[in-house]
Amino acid sequence: MTVAVSLVLLALVDAAFAGFRAATGRNARIRKRRYYARAAARGLALGAIGMAVTATVILVPLGDRFDDLVVAGVLMGQVLLPFAAVVVLSMVAYWLLPMRESTFVILVGLGPFTLVRPLVVVAAVVWAGLGTDDWLVRLDAVVAAAAVLAVEPLTHHRWYRAPIGSVG
Repeated sequence: MTVAVSLVLLALVDAAFAGFRAATGRNARIRKRRYYARAAARGLALGAIGMAVTATVILVPLGDRFDDLVVAGVLMGQVLLPFAAVVVLSMVAYWLLPMRESTFVILVGLGPFTLVRPLVVVAAVVWAGLGTDDWLVRLDAVVAAAAVLAVEPLTHHRWYRAPIGSVG
């Protein structure tokens, strides 16, 4: 249960950040705290829906696959958690360091991390798939990854296709 809870929490935090990323650069207002909070909430909501779909796919045919699912979750965590730890360290450095150094950390850290994020998720699915012979467990990992990777494009498409205040 700990594995599932940690992966779901990781997916939900990622979804909130995906909502934030989908909204960035779309609003020229100076004070954007409420705007970004709403964007993160939208991403979180879509992430929760994705996790609910994933849970349904996993739990309906569960049968005697629980141990295989736990192994797959542990393997996914072996790939995802170190990546998440590096991202969290970058954010902590951003908040704690002086402006010039924190800007450097963001440019070097979070920019490339955002670009490789889909590859890390796919790597986690492949790693989990290598650890089992059960096709349904592999399918569950693919569904979970698809749910995680779909949040940002869906949020962007639904709410942030055009800049705020644009005509059209």
